[in-house]
Amino acid sequence: MKIIIIALISCMVLSFIPTTLYAKKKIYVQSNTSSYPSGPRRGTVWEFFTIDVDQDSCELFITFTDEVSDLVLTLTGNGVTYEEDELDAVSGQTVIYCLENYDIGDYELTVEVDGSIVDLFTITIEE
Repeated sequence: MKIIIIALISCMVLSFIPTTLYAKKKIYVQSNTSSYPSGPRRGTVWEFFTIDVDQDSCELFITFTDEVSDLVLTLTGNGVTYEEDELDAVSGQTVIYCLENYDIGDYELTVEVDGSIVDLFTITIEE
């Protein structure tokens, strides 16, 4: 009888492992351009870049539709800088941030050109 009870408990514990180990994260991107009215925005497409998220791979894609010089992308959370890229982007170039190992919470993506913030995003990661 002990063996049957142990086997049942083991099955119950093992049945929860896949859902906890492989729980899918959800990533949401919200623009905060109202705080920065100088941000060049047209709907969901900005003048020089677009942002997309692949929910399956937990990747954030920033694709440039125009050439941009003196560009800085900074991804921060709780006062910690996780990503920072300084670049001169060309049309068609994509910067990819893999967010799979990031903790659940809110992060901030800042887009600067020539030292001025042109857009600010809140990246929310949920399970």
